[in-house]
Amino acid sequence: MNLRSIISWASALALSGLLSACGGGSTSPSTSAENATTNSTGNATVGSTFVRLIHLNDLHAHMTEHKEKVRYADGSIHIETRGGLPRIATRIQQLRTEQPQSLLMNIGDTYHGGVEALFTNGNAIVDPVDALGIDIGVPGNWDFAYGPQVTRARYNPDFSNADVKSPNFPNLAGNVTFTTPGRRGDPFLPATALYNIGGVNVGLIGITSDIVPRMSEILALGMSFLTARNDYLALINDHARALRAQGATIVVVMSELGIHKDLDLANSIEANAVDVFFSAHTHESTFTPEKTNSGAIVVEAGNDTFLGYMDFEVNNGVVLNKLWSLETIDSTIAPDPSMQALVDLARAPFLDPNVNMSLPSPIAGNTLTAPIDTVVGVTPISLDRRNALENTFNNVMTDSLRQVAGTDIAMTPGFRYDAVVAGEGQIEDNVVASGQVTLEDLYRFFPVPFTLSTAQVSVQRLKEIIENNLTAVFSPNAFSQSGGWFDGFSGLDLSVNLANPDGGKIVDIRLTGDPLPLLDTDILNVAGCSRPIDRDTATTLCSYSGFTGVTSLLHPVTNEAFSPVAFFQYAMENGFVPNTVRHSIVDENLTKMWPNDPFYQPLYGVQ
Repeated sequence: MNLRSIISWASALALSGLLSACGGGSTSPSTSAENATTNSTGNATVGSTFVRLIHLNDLHAHMTEHKEKVRYADGSIHIETRGGLPRIATRIQQLRTEQPQSLLMNIGDTYHGGVEALFTNGNAIVDPVDALGIDIGVPGNWDFAYGPQVTRARYNPDFSNADVKSPNFPNLAGNVTFTTPGRRGDPFLPATALYNIGGVNVGLIGITSDIVPRMSEILALGMSFLTARNDYLALINDHARALRAQGATIVVVMSELGIHKDLDLANSIEANAVDVFFSAHTHESTFTPEKTNSGAIVVEAGNDTFLGYMDFEVNNGVVLNKLWSLETIDSTIAPDPSMQALVDLARAPFLDPNVNMSLPSPIAGNTLTAPIDTVVGVTPISLDRRNALENTFNNVMTDSLRQVAGTDIAMTPGFRYDAVVAGEGQIEDNVVASGQVTLEDLYRFFPVPFTLSTAQVSVQRLKEIIENNLTAVFSPNAFSQSGGWFDGFSGLDLSVNLANPDGGKIVDIRLTGDPLPLLDTDILNVAGCSRPIDRDTATTLCSYSGFTGVTSLLHPVTNEAFSPVAFFQYAMENGFVPNTVRHSIVDENLTKMWPNDPFYQPLYGVQ
């Protein structure tokens, strides 16, 4: 019986038996090494056993190395090449050779985030990810983005089909149940697993993102997600107790709720119930573990440009030491040739000069008719989404959109994922950057089947949208946050105080250059995105309701509704992309955020 079958079977029996499992070639009930020498955890106690948990999160379908904005300890920012599955594979192999008693965790947002994933419902990513030798995983919110049929087929063996590739490792998600007739209340995935690693029982609790229904009720069709804080506290406490009763010396939570919610929960669960929360979703890089009231520590390993691992020293059933390391995946690591071959194979169809693909979704008509390394333009300023309140790409996108559409304002979603493109003449990897933007870069910014539209909205409704968005990103109540960063806007001068209570963070709002504040009764013309999965596309823009007169923005040549990728390419080719950096949002609280702070969002919200 393979591990997937064992865990599914054990879940059905409420994990009534102890699991000893072998995954990734490194965990086995028969391996037991007693180390009495100094390990990477420091000075070891005689007779101690060492266990290593390796933490990979938020891959976002990144197969290749790519540019990243890197914050150094002195606060300086550099654009450098990071990541890539071939280098990640090499480092994982090195870590497991160094400590064979290890387990590799993959947490959140794996199969969505780039053009190869978008045009294959994530299938193109599966084989390379499988080759990493992952032992256990947790889906992320974007792994639900291809719709419920693909999600069920990918993760639950009861729904497998030939059109959807499934990972070769089991996944956990204790906060999701079925709502469909005949399966109502059944778990979508097991909540826990128990491994024996070198004679040490390690219990894992898996939690996926709870924002899927808020992304779209269609994506959560047939599934129910826990949302209440108290429900999560009960879930973690109950499963931790059960795992301890089954012999677990180490209990960890693999969570895609994000580090803010994980910190909140870790501070309130039962004392010593959990050793570590391994977080994902929020892309924060914790070089030093966050300590909490319960004794659990909380860590997050950034995104695909990092790899984290924690070494546990265990003696006589007691965890003596926990040492966390967060490493960058950079050019000092040689790429693994076999993984490189898998990546090249997966990407080959997208680099073909004669590429001609359509999205597999029947509700979206996007096509790919040029190789993804096609250069669509040159940018004089760096493009990225590396600020949670206001960033260069969202500003450039909305400025261009407002010009082309001829509207008062424009808006774009506050996605966390992106490409990083250095502006022409700037320095990247210690050389002068070309500023070239490729088709692949654009799909990194918008790996979604959206189109663009114009509409009208009252200022009263716009203020409600902005207030809700500010709460979702900066609330001191972690369970009022809902993922993503602040949306991008053009045409607005916005003053806020992020320390104000939720619902009252706007200080002043007016059209750019207008000396008079806007009135709630004013009606504005707006350009933004339309999603084919929205319930009422006639009144919805960028997932928000309350708009009127929603009309597709048409490409002047093809007369088809612009996709964001097609639009940005058109804007670059026709001189609509601005060549200067602007800042139109003032925070009276002067909240420290990346790069002036190590974290993109304040860990406990803005207070």
